[in-house]
Amino acid sequence: MNEKTIATVALRDEGFDTLQQTLQEASRWVEAAAAQGAHLAVLPETINLLHRKDDSVPLHEFALEDWQRDTALLCDTAARAGISLVLPLLVRSGSTLVNCFYILAADGTPLGHYQKRAPTPVERSSGVEAWNTNPIAWEGLRIGGAICVDVYYPHAVFEPQMEAGADLFVIPSLTPAGVLLDAAAIQYGVPFVLAYSSWCRVLDRDGTELAAGGYRSETLRLGFGSPVVQATINFDAVTLFADYNQGKMQDVQRHYGRNVRIRFSQPDCVFMLESRSPDFSVNDIMREFGLISRRDYFAQNDPSSRKRVPPATDSRGTRKPE
Repeated sequence: MNEKTIATVALRDEGFDTLQQTLQEASRWVEAAAAQGAHLAVLPETINLLHRKDDSVPLHEFALEDWQRDTALLCDTAARAGISLVLPLLVRSGSTLVNCFYILAADGTPLGHYQKRAPTPVERSSGVEAWNTNPIAWEGLRIGGAICVDVYYPHAVFEPQMEAGADLFVIPSLTPAGVLLDAAAIQYGVPFVLAYSSWCRVLDRDGTELAAGGYRSETLRLGFGSPVVQATINFDAVTLFADYNQGKMQDVQRHYGRNVRIRFSQPDCVFMLESRSPDFSVNDIMREFGLISRRDYFAQNDPSSRKRVPPATDSRGTRKPE
């Protein structure tokens, strides 16, 4: 079992006059997330643009040249609270603009950054540069990323990061992503966390929505409640396509009892298997019973691939004679 509590902050996208006001508001809610036990807080896209009231003002006038100095109020608050932070910013490097997010460890140490892979036409005309970025190591996991419209290019954005070992995708955004996000969670078999002011979401690896909320809610719009949305996710888990695996699931449940959790989505033909014990991992279970992940199943049976279909096994994973 490897549980982490991930929070998103539906930081309002209007009403700020300065960057410092934005940072003060973000600090308030990041502290609240830490007080509720969150290990990581994810903020919406380019928080240093939230006080940009006139779209005719060029983006480069809001870009930060020294992001650590300019966001010290927020970064120091998160470090004091002991919570890791996904900090999305527009920054300037020479003549180039970068739409990115930084990941800060719980002590405030920068761990790396993700740079937007698919800038919009307006961003490109303003000098925002695209880049490929690998997942970032965080507390034994590898965090993959996307920003806003990146979600519409899964093969260019998600697939390379999955190949590089992503365990989770965090998505600061100005778009809701909709059912594409549900499909991506199922397709790639890892959790997805969307930070979008209007409606933040936390999805488990089988597409189950664990938490959601934001300023679509009249309660928040009227000034009540909290924009912090969070859920606890077990990263010692895997999704399994029903075919090939389904005949073994009752045996797994009987053998491990309360030390595993199995959830089945009939419409998607997907089992989610979790280890609930510190004594063995989900990979141990898969080896013992000869299970195959949903992602590997489809990769091995892809008609465009020459990979061989796994051999038939009995319910204990023992290979049957061919």
